Amino acid sequence: MSDPSDSELEEVRRLCGPLVDDQLKKGGEGGLTNATLRRWLVARKGDVKEAAKGLQAHAAWRVKYVPNGRVFPEEVQGELDQNKAFLPGFDKSGRPFCVVIVSRHQLKDTEMSKRHIVYALDCASLLGSTKPGWDGKMSGIFDLRGLKASNCDLATLRNVFDLLQNHYPERLHTLWLYNAPVIFYGIYKMVYPFIDPVTREKVRFVYEKDAQAEFLSAFDPQVLPPELCSRGTGRWVTIKEQYDRLLMLQQQHQLHQQRQQQAELDVVALSPAPAQHGQKQEQEPQQEVAGEVGLGPIAVIA
Repeated sequence: MSDPSDSELEEVRRLCGPLVDDQLKKGGEGGLTNATLRRWLVARKGDVKEAAKGLQAHAAWRVKYVPNGRVFPEEVQGELDQNKAFLPGFDKSGRPFCVVIVSRHQLKDTEMSKRHIVYALDCASLLGSTKPGWDGKMSGIFDLRGLKASNCDLATLRNVFDLLQNHYPERLHTLWLYNAPVIFYGIYKMVYPFIDPVTREKVRFVYEKDAQAEFLSAFDPQVLPPELCSRGTGRWVTIKEQYDRLLMLQQQHQLHQQRQQQAELDVVALSPAPAQHGQKQEQEPQQEVAGEVGLGPIAVIA
């Protein structure tokens, strides 16, 4: 569909109202920004009412599911311990991409697995926001080499697509399913009917003979680990490592902004009030304030 108009964005914002905006912010998102409204409108094929309905449901879910603004590592420690999910960097178009080594996935706690997906998607979204001109989308590679029956998890695979469609719409650009064995087709066939047709088109099966050419067309070798692509020189960066780095940068940025704002307030506080044109101001002797050097009576010329 064509890019939503400003009037369509405003109509969705009006239908959602301040409650949805507040819920999104409490859940760690940016509120009803134009980018958020645009994604939901595109995902709902330009239907303003459906976009608003989807956003309302998502905001209510978000504030309940992520009440502290983000998923914390200790909430998904069992998943992190499996060392299966990585966020090495960006593709050639500046989109963050995640790699999951599915053969390391262990079926332990379905709810924790779902929360871990949210943790990974939020981290990728935060990484994308650091890239100027980011289009809001991300990519993923599910490395299915060595997959065994014990790694096949229907519930978690369904959660991946449910979250993408109902809570992270228009976030997925491409999902590569790398070297899928026959056993994987069984669970994918069961999930397939629940996948939105537009999302289905973003899923690509790729095999050993074509993988290197396909990956190198999408990614620079510097971000591809050599185990994934023989010409790759990238490093396996875990989701937690990437998230910790981004949160530290975010805190530094916020601290820098606070200092700038305080400096501006200090300048305003120290500046004399301008005289009204044509009026004389009688000046009273001013006492110096401790710590503020050079403040004394100021002669005002009308």
